Amino acid sequence: MNRTRPFLAAIALVLTTLVQGVGRAAGQEIALTPMESKEVARGYRAEALKLKPVISDKSEMIGRISDFIFGKDGNIYAVLAVSDLVGSGGHLVAIPFRGLKLDDQRGEIVLPGASQAALGKLPVYLSSP
Repeated sequence: MNRTRPFLAAIALVLTTLVQGVGRAAGQEIALTPMESKEVARGYRAEALKLKPVISDKSEMIGRISDFIFGKDGNIYAVLAVSDLVGSGGHLVAIPFRGLKLDDQRGEIVLPGASQAALGKLPVYLSSP
């Protein structure tokens, strides 16, 4: 019985520490700084970018933004429907969002250095449920 009391006291101390830590994490406030708020206001809504045409830096139509994927690693990907200019077909590819140039002087979404042929060689994006 003498050995049980110190063991139970140790367990109680550990549980108390864990509960206090959970309370602090749950009460953490997250706020945007004024600088971040301005940057958010200057940004683009995902819905406004969907179905927008994407062109190469040579003004060739590449495809359209079909969707966005937010990776568990924090990276964002744009899913492009790569156009098949001859027919109505095409396929989906995922590219890093940071590769897109949204502030082109012409108001276009540009994927520098890309071509339909190059995107056609990328693995087809298959969405998961």
